[in-house]
Amino acid sequence: MLIILKTLLIFLLANFGNGIIAIKLLKIKCKSFALISILGILSMAFLQTVLAFFFPLNFYVEIAFLIAGVIGLVLFLKEKDFTHFEFKKNINFWFYFFIVLIIFVGSFSPYFYDNYSYYVPTITLLKQVGFLKGISNLDLLLGQTSFWHIYLAGFSNFSDGFLRINVYLLILFLIYIYERKQWVLFLFIPFFLIFIQQPSPDLPTFIIALIVLNELLNNTNKKSLLYLSIFVFCIKPTMFWLPLLIVLESIYKRNFKFQMLIPILAFGILFIIKNIWLFGFPVFPVSAVNFNLSWKPGQEILTYSSQIGLMKSYDMHYSYQQIMDFNFLERIDYWFTIGLKSVFNFLIVLSIFILGFLAFKKKEKFFTLLFICVLLKFILIIVFSAQYRFFIDVYLIVLFLIFKNISEEKTVFVSVFLSVFISIIFTLPGFVKVQLNMGKWMSGFQMSQLIKPTEFKSENPKSYQLGNLKFNATTGLVYKTQFPAMSLYWLKTYQYYNVFPQISENGFIQKKLTEKEKMELKKIINDLEDSKP
Repeated sequence: MLIILKTLLIFLLANFGNGIIAIKLLKIKCKSFALISILGILSMAFLQTVLAFFFPLNFYVEIAFLIAGVIGLVLFLKEKDFTHFEFKKNINFWFYFFIVLIIFVGSFSPYFYDNYSYYVPTITLLKQVGFLKGISNLDLLLGQTSFWHIYLAGFSNFSDGFLRINVYLLILFLIYIYERKQWVLFLFIPFFLIFIQQPSPDLPTFIIALIVLNELLNNTNKKSLLYLSIFVFCIKPTMFWLPLLIVLESIYKRNFKFQMLIPILAFGILFIIKNIWLFGFPVFPVSAVNFNLSWKPGQEILTYSSQIGLMKSYDMHYSYQQIMDFNFLERIDYWFTIGLKSVFNFLIVLSIFILGFLAFKKKEKFFTLLFICVLLKFILIIVFSAQYRFFIDVYLIVLFLIFKNISEEKTVFVSVFLSVFISIIFTLPGFVKVQLNMGKWMSGFQMSQLIKPTEFKSENPKSYQLGNLKFNATTGLVYKTQFPAMSLYWLKTYQYYNVFPQISENGFIQKKLTEKEKMELKKIINDLEDSKP
């Protein structure tokens, strides 16, 4: 907890300082500590994305941005305008209660599968080498590389070695609640607690979406909100509805300016170039726009990815061929009857209806535009991969709109009760692990957490070479394994599809295996399986 506290102090100062520089350069008028800090994150993430094409995001990059943060703080102190801290007048006992609780819950071990298969491997790669052309040929998930992980990679050497950035972000959200006195947002803190042990890119998208929605309802300056919404899209493209909402509302209110296209184009072009360089296509994992680049993943792997996406829509209850044999009505029926997760599928449809009802009842253009944007997202996601996790932001904004005017006392009571309940689950996770068969990486409370957060110990990798690629391999998840690294899962996948990554022109491509290489790969897989603990 003490190490997390150190991380919090660094981020609170560095992000706010860089945010001060950002609003001066972008000529944004803003007095919110939370919004300025997020704009600081945004500006650094943009610059780090550019730098990653040329350099690893190592200690030197981190020091440079920390120095920039100090310069921003000096500029802020020179102006002697402390209205940014007026939220301190609203602080009460519960503010400190939630800070302690957030730090405590954030000190537990990461337990998301994606933390070990995607988040940490991506950050490790960026720290060691930066962007590598065609990296998705080594591990398809590395082609995703969210702006959130790019930003964190640049601060994971000294500032946040345990990758607890989301603890800081939730505390920043808490500050925002007290800034705006928007007590309904307390209701989301218990849910957000389950994301703060790992650098999940979902949490920033949820938090920023709620902030932008609240600011829109209060007619805040659109310029800062446009930047924030574009940043959310760059973190998670399924959030495209948020910048679309900003633009459509600006057009409706006749205050759309062509200058708004500058950040859209700047971030959009960088986002596309980043994806093309890493993945070979403009938007991960979609392969619809094909430039036929030499480093794009093989068609076999792309087909496999799309098939897995479709099967995940049905929670892996049916094979790809079974799903393809469903007629239209059967697809709908099975989507609503796949077990526990079908409840979430029902809730997303209910959420769409609620938004439509609000748009009809309130007869305000904002709610109509919000409904249109969310409905568009619903249609596109259903077409590609109808997984409930892509719709969580919709659940949240519907809850926000329904309970927007609830009293402070009720929201604090509910939030405190549920937050304490969540902390107990992390402290004593036996029921979750045994009865619900989930959270296998939850470790329960350990005294060492009072000093530093709990971490999962990864296995020792084994080194191999196939063709011109020397790599480390693990039987389980890659996690913090030295790059280049692959898991047994991907080795078996490449064996099945008869392809394998190779080094080419400072990047990676996929090549068909020769008969000799097939035998070598089989030996590597057998050797790894024999070494399983």
